[in-house]
Amino acid sequence: MNTEINPLDGLNEEKLQEIRDNASKLSEMQQEVPVEEVFTDAFVQRHTGFPSIGELLKSAGYQGTTDEDFDRFIQHSSISRFMAEHTPFDNWQAFQDQAVTAYITRLLGL
Repeated sequence: MNTEINPLDGLNEEKLQEIRDNASKLSEMQQEVPVEEVFTDAFVQRHTGFPSIGELLKSAGYQGTTDEDFDRFIQHSSISRFMAEHTPFDNWQAFQDQAVTAYITRLLGL
């Protein structure tokens, strides 16, 4: 008896075409994505004890208002230590990587 499960089972040609189309759109994106679209409330709530990315960052000490402030905070603060202490992630990069993976998965329609 063959009990292997094929992860592509259940994907019909229409769904595969939708994934192809979404992948094409994704590859053409040349703009920055707003933080709230990558770190959705649902994602943050599922992976942390915080209701939103704003609340998580506020608790981590972020007080900025611009993209530059945010970039500096992420690069030069103790955010990674905060993430390790208050989330299941070892650091900010691991959290961001997981959020980006979830974002791309949503865009592809998977």
